[in-house]
Parts: sequence; structure tokens; C-alpha cells
Amino acid sequence: MSVDERVELGLLTAASVLLGILCCAFLMISWGPIPFPITALIAGAVNLGFLWLAGQYTPSAWRFAPLAAFTLVVIIAMFPVGGSAPWITGLPLLLILGLGLGMPATIAARV
Repeated sequence: MSVDERVELGLLTAASVLLGILCCAFLMISWGPIPFPITALIAGAVNLGFLWLAGQYTPSAWRFAPLAAFTLVVIIAMFPVGGSAPWITGLPLLLILGLGLGMPATIAARV
């Protein structure tokens, strides 16, 4: 892997961290009185793109770095920070785990 590819993989990983923060922050968007967690679907689609792009740079296990960074952000969001309540819990947590992490991981395992 060249230096340029390493930098690009690092930028993809940083973008994945930012995606995780934004998806967790806007996960509880509601459409009227109904919760509508569209960011879980967006996270799954964007993580698929990140995995595809990272796979173009390296065939090694480092191609999963963006997904691992996203996972770390979601895990941190599950725990209470500073004595307050957890950032995400319940059904939105299951949706972001299933769609944002499960869908890209399943497709990556099949390829």
C-alpha cells in the first residue's frame, strides 16, 4: 500500500467516525408523532460505500477500518457519558446495529 492509499484509507476512517456521530445524533428524527429512523438506512448505505472504497485501496483486513470506527462510535453512544443517560437505546439502537453495521458486514462476508 502506498502512502497516498494509506492517507485515503485514514480519511475514509475519519469520515466513518463522523458518519457514526451524525447518525447517532439524528437517529431519533420523527415524522410527526411517528419515530422515523432514516439515518440507520443512510448509515448502512454509506458504510457499504466506505467498505467498497476501502477494498479498492487494500485487500488486507485494513479494509474494515471504516466499519470498525463506526462500530466504536455506536458502542460509545450506548454507554452513559458523564453521568447522563445513554445517547441511544432500545429500538433505534437495534436498527442502527442491524442496518448500519449488520447489512455492510453481511455483504462484506459474502464477497
